[in-house]
Amino acid sequence: MSKNRRVIKYVLILPAIVYLILLTVYPFIYSIKISLTTLNIARPYPPRYIGLGNYAKLLSDSIFLIAMRNTFFLTAISICAEFVLGFIIARIFFIAASFKLKGIGFLRTIYMLPMMITPIIFGLIWLYIFNPTLGVANYFLSLLGLPPVSWLGKSNIALYSIILVNVWEWAPFMMLLCLAGLSAIPPELFEVARIDGASWHQSVAFIELPLIKRVIVIGLLIRIMDNFRLFDLVYVTTGGGPGSSTETLSMFAYRQSFMFFNVGYGAAASIIILILGIILAQVLIKYTWGKEEYA
Repeated sequence: MSKNRRVIKYVLILPAIVYLILLTVYPFIYSIKISLTTLNIARPYPPRYIGLGNYAKLLSDSIFLIAMRNTFFLTAISICAEFVLGFIIARIFFIAASFKLKGIGFLRTIYMLPMMITPIIFGLIWLYIFNPTLGVANYFLSLLGLPPVSWLGKSNIALYSIILVNVWEWAPFMMLLCLAGLSAIPPELFEVARIDGASWHQSVAFIELPLIKRVIVIGLLIRIMDNFRLFDLVYVTTGGGPGSSTETLSMFAYRQSFMFFNVGYGAAASIIILILGIILAQVLIKYTWGKEEYA
C-alpha cells in the first residue's frame, strides 16, 4: 500500500514536472546556450561559440548601459512612489472601513481598475492623453495658463512620463497588499495604542509597518521583477525613444533579438536582466525581511 501511494504521488506531480521542464527549464538552459554563441538568424552560416564574449560586449555597449541606468532609475522611482501612494490610500480605505462608511467597497473597486486593464491598452490610452496637440494632459495645462508639454517627445521628460503611467497603473496593487496586511492586524493593538496616547505616525511606525513588513517585501519583490522586464508600456508609448532616453533592458533585448536578429546577443542581455533581478531580490530580502527569518 505504501509503495502504491508513493507511485500515485509521483504520477500526480508528473504533469507539473513536465510542464516546468518544457516551458521553464528547457527554454532557460537553451537561452544560456545561445547566449554563448554568435547566433544570428538572418545569417546563413552556423553560430560560433564565443564563451562570455557577448557578456563582455554588453558591458562596453553604451546603449545597453543607458538601458540599465534607465531601468534602475525607473524601478527605484516607481517602486517608492507606488509604495507610498499605495500605503496612504490603503490606510484611508482601512480607516474608512473601520467607521463603516458607505460606498467604500465601490471606491476600492474603482481604484483597482487600472491594474486590471491590459498593459498594451493602458499604454495606448496614455499615448492619447499625452498627445501634444489633442491630448487631455495639455488641455488641462492650458486651463492653468501653462504652455503645452511634449510628454513623450522630449528626452528629459519622456522617462518621467512613463514612470507616471507605471505608478498610476500599479499603485493599486501595492494598495491592495497593504490593505490586506492592515486588515490582518488585531484590532486590540490599535485600542492599546489609542489608550497609551500614541499618535497616528507612532501607530504607523511601530504597529502598522512592522506587522505588514512581509506583505510589503513580497509586493516590492513582485514589482522589482515586473519593472525589470517592463516592455509593453515602453514599446507602445515611446519605443525606447526619443533617442535612447527611455530604452529599458527588456526593450534592448527585444530590439537585438527580433529587430536585428542577433539572438545570441539578445539572449545574453536577457540573462543579465535575470541575474540583476535575482541580486536585487536577495538584497531586499536580506536587509528587510530580517536576518533570523532570512536564514
